[in-house]
Amino acid sequence: MQVLDDIWSTIKGNAKTRIKDPIVGTFIVSWCFCNWDKLALLFWGKGDLEKRISALVESMALLSNPSLLKQDLGLLLIPTALTIGYLFILPLASLWVKEKQKKTAVLQYSHAVDLDIEHTRKQWELNKERLRSNPEKDFLAQDVALDIQKEKNRIERRDKIREFIDKKVKTASALADKTKADAEAEQISLEKKRLELEEKQRKATKEKQRYEEQSAIHNATMASHRFPAVFYFMNLLSDSLKQDRVVLTASGLVSCIAAVFGYETTDELINDKDFSNEYLTKLKYIILDDGLAKNLDAICERENSDNEDLSSDLLFNHIQMLFEELPFKLVSEDTLVEEISERVNEDSNDLLMGEDLSGPMAETDTIFDEIELSVDSHDLNTSFDVKMSGYASGSHRKEADVPGRDLTVNVDVTCEPVMGSFGLQDYELTVSGEPRDYD
Repeated sequence: MQVLDDIWSTIKGNAKTRIKDPIVGTFIVSWCFCNWDKLALLFWGKGDLEKRISALVESMALLSNPSLLKQDLGLLLIPTALTIGYLFILPLASLWVKEKQKKTAVLQYSHAVDLDIEHTRKQWELNKERLRSNPEKDFLAQDVALDIQKEKNRIERRDKIREFIDKKVKTASALADKTKADAEAEQISLEKKRLELEEKQRKATKEKQRYEEQSAIHNATMASHRFPAVFYFMNLLSDSLKQDRVVLTASGLVSCIAAVFGYETTDELINDKDFSNEYLTKLKYIILDDGLAKNLDAICERENSDNEDLSSDLLFNHIQMLFEELPFKLVSEDTLVEEISERVNEDSNDLLMGEDLSGPMAETDTIFDEIELSVDSHDLNTSFDVKMSGYASGSHRKEADVPGRDLTVNVDVTCEPVMGSFGLQDYELTVSGEPRDYD
């Protein structure tokens, strides 16, 4: 009997070892879960035990009937999949959930630690108060005396430091007031001289530019008084083309002028009462349209000339040379934007001295000496509009070494057309501003 007991113990021990194995144990549980109906019929089904065992063996005979693997997925495939999912996929999912909960867990732990620290501190204070209230404890009187002495020393040090700082502040304040008064007087004097000098230089430069522009326009106008404006441009373009031995018909010359100034047809140009010598004095810029090359190609085709040199590029070059000799600038939109930006920034100090910004400047309590403007957008529709914005800065009115509050400046630049769609007069400014909101 001892031999049988040993054999049974060995079998029992091996079975426990196998069941405790993660793979075998998990597979057994999964298989039982998927085949509970077969096991239930085996133990509690009707009929003889031998027939139930025979039916169970027949339903699991994979070797003799391999098709059972596909017919009964719960026999092997599903338990295997559940085992893999439990051993590999479920731990990964658990780790992912724990990672997402890590921040919350850390906050909960930190809160618990803070509570423990606060409880400990309060308990320490309570114990200290209890000890202080016990008259039999001599060291408590010493502890209280030490606390009182520390507080007294701290108050004395604070009073001495405050007294020392007050003396230093009074001395420095008196010296600073004197230096500041002298510096303000000198700064005001220098600032006035600088502004006066800059104003004189700006006026002289502007007067010179205005004289040169008016002189050039006057010369061109006097020359064009002999014939209407359209024939004046036709004559100039014809003379320029003759230098390359190219001759255009009168219709071709008018079409070129109409294309440059943005007229859709030559009739519109001829019938436009504004296209006259009178408006030449107002003309400042002519915008180069993107469709000009296409229009010049069409003109060359209509001319049907035997001259092989005639091309849209040749016409465009002569048109450019034509306007280089005139006081009107033939420019692209981007070039015009750059010129307007440069001119406005050069005369930006005039904006600060104008009435448009006097109200907002008064609110800032600042003496402004610098302004920076940049182009935000431009648009060519009924007129050529450029929007600019920037900031004006300077020093505080009462303290020259302290920066003042900046001023937000918005400038709307408008060039109105005077001859056709692309012949523009000089720009006009609309200025507005307000104290800068740093929020």
